[in-house]
Amino acid sequence: KQWYQRRVRGNVGDPPKCDIKDESLGSFVSTKRHIVSLTITSEGEVRIGLSDSTQYQYSRDLGCWAVIGHTHLDGSWGRELNDGKSTTKQPPPKRTYLQTVQQLHQRIRVAELGGRGSEGKQWLTSLVRYLSLNKDEERLREVLQGVISSSKSLIHGEERLELMGSLLKVVGSTCQRVYSEFKQQLDWASSRE
Repeated sequence: KQWYQRRVRGNVGDPPKCDIKDESLGSFVSTKRHIVSLTITSEGEVRIGLSDSTQYQYSRDLGCWAVIGHTHLDGSWGRELNDGKSTTKQPPPKRTYLQTVQQLHQRIRVAELGGRGSEGKQWLTSLVRYLSLNKDEERLREVLQGVISSSKSLIHGEERLELMGSLLKVVGSTCQRVYSEFKQQLDWASSRE
C-alpha cells in the first residue's frame, strides 16, 4: 500500500533526475477497493483509478491525493462538449448527470490547486457547455455568477471579463434567458472598467 512517485526534471540536455516519494495509499485502498489503473500524465502528474471507479491525482502543491472524479459518468458528455451539440434525445439519468457535474467541478478545482490556468479554463468551459446543453439554468447561473462577481481580476490565467465573454459564447442560444441576463451584466461591468 505504498507508492513511489518518479519525476524527471532538468533542462534540455541535462541528464534526467528522479525524485522518489513514499506516499501511502492506505487511507483509500482496502480489500474492497483496489488499484485498477496507474497513469503518469505528460506533465508528470500521477493518477490512479480504483475498483469503485474513483480517480485520484497526487497534488505536489498540497502534498496529498485529491479526488478528481468517477469514471461511470454520462458517456455522451465528452462528444457533446467537443462539438457543442446534444447528441442524445433524452437527458442523462439524474444520478449520472449530477456525478458528471461534480466531476467537472472537481477537475476545475484540481487545476486551480495545481496552478494550471489553461486546464482550469478548459474544464470550466466544459462545465458551462454541459450545463447549457442540459438546460440546467440554475446551476449555469451559479457558475456564471461566480465568474462575473469574482474579486479576482484573473481567473484561470485569463482576464475575468474576457473569460466571461468566452463562456457566454458557449452558452449562446442554448439557454437564451441566461445568455441575455449575463450579457447585460458583462456589458455593464465592461463599461465600468
